[in-house]
Amino acid sequence: MKDFFLSASVPLPERDSKFYANSDLLAIRNAVKSLIEIVLPVGTLTFGGHPAITPLISLYVREMSFKPSQVTVYQSQFFEKQFPEENERFVNLRVTPAGSDERKSLRIMRTEMIKSRKFDAAVFIGGMEGIIEEYKLFSKLHPNTPTLPIASTGAAARQIFDEGIFEPQWKDDLNYTTLFRRFFRPDL
Repeated sequence: MKDFFLSASVPLPERDSKFYANSDLLAIRNAVKSLIEIVLPVGTLTFGGHPAITPLISLYVREMSFKPSQVTVYQSQFFEKQFPEENERFVNLRVTPAGSDERKSLRIMRTEMIKSRKFDAAVFIGGMEGIIEEYKLFSKLHPNTPTLPIASTGAAARQIFDEGIFEPQWKDDLNYTTLFRRFFRPDL
């Protein structure tokens, strides 16, 4: 069984307009759905519970009849009062200790999450500054693990792609099922 890491979020215009301006919300949703469809039949998925992504993953896991135990959600205790109700649907909910502020709390959560296992690959979809921080931390802790910034979702994933050396098809490809199948399940 393979272990996959997902870093994804939906940019908010009030937080940072540069990420929101080039984000594609429909592409973010479709990429998350396609990732689940392709990776859960052969493995597990770990992600940090973003308020817009957690409900999507919960919905797709149920719709596709995957086991909730195949997904591990990390949340910081700092946000406990804002946890989405979908957290309760995941068997593997990991709540990390709160730091003295939001930034430190997120750093604790991201570090515990990314150190939690030896991942076989990481996918970066949409997002804001947190996606970039997770990419840098993941690359540092798992330097030989493939990372896939899905640039066509825009936002932080696009910035990661533009600043690195990645497969050209990740830039504009909107057929996420085929893209993930080609990369993760070439046997199909």
